[in-house]
Amino acid sequence: MLREEFEKIKEELKKELNIKNDLRVPRPKFAVVTIGIGKLVTSHYENKDKILEEAEYVLSMITGQKPKVIKARKSVAGFKLRKNMPVSVLVTLRGKKLLDFIERLVTYALPRAREFKGIKENNIDNKGNLNIGLKEANVFPEAISDKIKNSFGLGVTLVGTGKTKEENIKLWEKLGFPIKF
Repeated sequence: MLREEFEKIKEELKKELNIKNDLRVPRPKFAVVTIGIGKLVTSHYENKDKILEEAEYVLSMITGQKPKVIKARKSVAGFKLRKNMPVSVLVTLRGKKLLDFIERLVTYALPRAREFKGIKENNIDNKGNLNIGLKEANVFPEAISDKIKNSFGLGVTLVGTGKTKEENIKLWEKLGFPIKF
């Protein structure tokens, strides 16, 4: 649905931002979706394989893509972290999967998030990229299952192709993100 609407959004952005070239119109470039599991793995070290498998399952259900496991580069005694211990799982989305994910994020996940009142200005960096943190991954309908025993947080970074912060903010607003200033 969003893919068809995106052509209309492009035309609106082109007029609003006074851009002559179609390729110069800002669009979503990619999204990085991560689940941090470092705390769970260090506290329940005997169940680390189950926790890792569960996090991979949740992220693959949400994004439709197999996640990459990120391991610790070096040991940190203060965090009970050892070298090559799994720390997080991540997925990078582009193209069709990115637009599908944005649509599900805006229509299902954000309205279901507890005490969500909009995306604040400090969630947008200097380039206009959007950073959203969700305390529970089960705000996505796909992540609700009997297989999932642990609750995982979710970090989403959305990157746009706009040249300025204002161009990217207009893009996110047109895509339906509730940005509050």
